[in-house]
Amino acid sequence: MAFSLFPQSDAMDELSKKLNRKFIDQLNASDGQPPKLSAADLKYARMLQERRLQAKGVTLKVTYEPDDPPLSAVSWKMDSDTRYITRLPVSEVRTKRSFSVGGREKKTSKRKEWLYSYIVWLRGQPPEAPCSCPNCGGATTLGNLTDGCRFCGTRFMAEDLYPKVVHYYTLPTKNLLNRLKPFMIVCIVASLLFSLLMNGSQMMAGLTSGDMLSVIGWVLYLPVVILCGAVLGYITGAIYILGEMLVRAIASIPSIIRYGTAKRRLPRFMRRYAPDFSSDRFIGKLLSILNILVYSGNLENCALYGGKPVTHDFSDIIDMSYNGYLGVRDCQERDGYLYITLDMYMDVFTCKGETIRHGNRTFRMTVCRNASAPEDHGFNAKAIQCRSCGGSFDATKEKHCPFCSTEYNLRDYDWVVTDFR
Repeated sequence: MAFSLFPQSDAMDELSKKLNRKFIDQLNASDGQPPKLSAADLKYARMLQERRLQAKGVTLKVTYEPDDPPLSAVSWKMDSDTRYITRLPVSEVRTKRSFSVGGREKKTSKRKEWLYSYIVWLRGQPPEAPCSCPNCGGATTLGNLTDGCRFCGTRFMAEDLYPKVVHYYTLPTKNLLNRLKPFMIVCIVASLLFSLLMNGSQMMAGLTSGDMLSVIGWVLYLPVVILCGAVLGYITGAIYILGEMLVRAIASIPSIIRYGTAKRRLPRFMRRYAPDFSSDRFIGKLLSILNILVYSGNLENCALYGGKPVTHDFSDIIDMSYNGYLGVRDCQERDGYLYITLDMYMDVFTCKGETIRHGNRTFRMTVCRNASAPEDHGFNAKAIQCRSCGGSFDATKEKHCPFCSTEYNLRDYDWVVTDFR
């Protein structure tokens, strides 16, 4: 049951790459169902997204085809604290997204992407830690799950609890040749048209006269024109892409600075209250929370939200992915509670009627948690026992105990969102 011993860092990297490829296989075979490696929050978020798609009459099919041979690596060094080990493996995949509305295909995109997944191991799972059975929701302990849940009898292997993928996202790779092709084609066509305009009469005269030397000359001339057009297109495209990269690089500097600041600021603030705090694991949790809020459709009854009524409408969002950046705007403690305000940068697909649109959005949210709350024992097995009647329920999905109707204030035990826009 306990993960007390782990391989060396290099071996963990290789294991995380294998798990990432396994997770990709599960994504391709999921058919709308969450992959088995998904943590509970990620499973719930995907279930809510599937409900949103069904309500909109949208069918979303996404396939990830790894390169052959597979190209994979482990991204930058992740947090590894006394309780958790986190890795961010990445694999290059050929992604196909297909959106259909009412049975008619509306939008399809194919591109090469990097698929990142947050994989978390727990160094030691305390057998006495309270949790709910991932199968039936019955209140039990982590130790009892391996012997068999006393409510439903389900026995769990250690890998059913950890390791788990807490979130994943994709970023596009840049294929330079594909970007240059349109420029080369346009310049080739323009060069041919210009040559015909300037030398068309001479070409026709040579061809109609039957002069073989003239015909051979023009036959050799056209490939030269095409080659010159291709070279001109290549140079033009390269200059354009270089300029675009410079503009994007300059535009992304604030985001990169904010992300770097967040990676330093979060641990500096949080480790005063939670020595085992992991910023990478925290970001993965935030992404799951964000997806749950956007797809829930009713924040008033969402246990993860405890703020004022939200005036923004998120009902048209049907798919989201993380852009790889976030910014921390504020960190403070007030009246025994921790408040962190962040900006999350997301790639978003929306559906209005039968129109699918794609763009970027920034979501700002303030998350709150009791400063003295102990660190959650896990992502896949939650401590969800009503303090009033002792009933067990999923506090991610229910704001009130279904047995005694007592409100379960999740912020006393875990992070909740108090402001969202």
